[in-house]
Amino acid sequence: MAVRAAPAPEHDPSSFEIAAEIRYGDALAAALSQCWRRAPTALAVYLAGLVALIVAGWFSGGELAWLAVVGAAPGVAAIAFVAATARLDFKRTGGRPLRMRYHVCGSGVEIRAARRSDWIAWDDLWGASETRRSFLLSPSPGEQYVIPKRCCDAGRAAALRELLGRALATRAGRRSSDFQA
Repeated sequence: MAVRAAPAPEHDPSSFEIAAEIRYGDALAAALSQCWRRAPTALAVYLAGLVALIVAGWFSGGELAWLAVVGAAPGVAAIAFVAATARLDFKRTGGRPLRMRYHVCGSGVEIRAARRSDWIAWDDLWGASETRRSFLLSPSPGEQYVIPKRCCDAGRAAALRELLGRALATRAGRRSSDFQA
């Protein structure tokens, strides 16, 4: 990851701080959201198949109800695996909520935690999304930062949404122009 210049000066109106406490529920929701974003078609096909098995069990008068249980087992195992992985990651930090500070400005975001600091220029952002509960920033495919919405007032949430929208639109434009060249 390329290191960029420091964030914009504090007088920048689009510059603000977000103090966040990342809980296990935040980490789990972010991990599940990331799974959904990475394989939406496969998950949609799986869920459609599971619904078909449930309907088959219902129409068979219960004789094929065991198919729904067998069909649900891989989904339950996958969710349990993601939950266990998130739990292990959370325990590595001492099992307490992780306190993070995000300094957001027009050129990127600085992320600070207990023994770690990272700078992500909006141009270097691999991906980002917004869920019902949080904003998710991915500097690379295997890394994700969570900004819970409960830690943002309405103005900061709107500003972050706008900055992320611009960054991803610019990135999409670069991707499409790269493919056309």
